This record gives sequence, structure tokens and C-alpha cells, in this order.
Amino acid sequence: MELMRMPAEGESVKRAYCQPGGMMAALAEAREAHLLRVAHNDIDRITALLASGEKTTKAELVQALHFLLYSAKAAVDVAELRGERLDIIE
Repeated sequence: MELMRMPAEGESVKRAYCQPGGMMAALAEAREAHLLRVAHNDIDRITALLASGEKTTKAELVQALHFLLYSAKAAVDVAELRGERLDIIE
């Protein structure tokens, strides 16, 4: 049986693996769903900020970019994790 890689935060975190179908796999999938929801919410929030027509400060734009960068990185990680699972199935 192939192991599935679990989502991790940060560059210094060691990779963790679990068996598909178990309780840890369910927690990993819930974490992935949470990361995607956060990314979606960040995109919505930044879109609203830019579309509001209000003057936006440089600090607000930098903070928005920071959130967007973190969310994009997390979403890419989720895509890679799910792609690895597709390879396991095939």
C-alpha cells in the first residue's frame, strides 16, 4: 500500500505520510479543504479591496500581496498532494 503525503506548513517542516483511507488521511483531506477555502477567501477579499474604488495604501497592498502569496503557495501544495494521490491510484 502506498502512503499519502500530508499537508505541511513552512519550509522547515518534515514531510509526514499516512495510509490512505484512515483517520489521519481524513484529517489531511480536511486540512487541504481548509487551505483551499482560505485561498478562496483571500482572493475574494483582495478582489473586493481593489474593486471598492477606495484609495488603497501601499501597506494595505503589501499585506494583501502577502496573504495572496501564502494562499497561492498553499493551493499549489494541495494540488501537488492530490496529484501524487492520482499517481497512486493509477
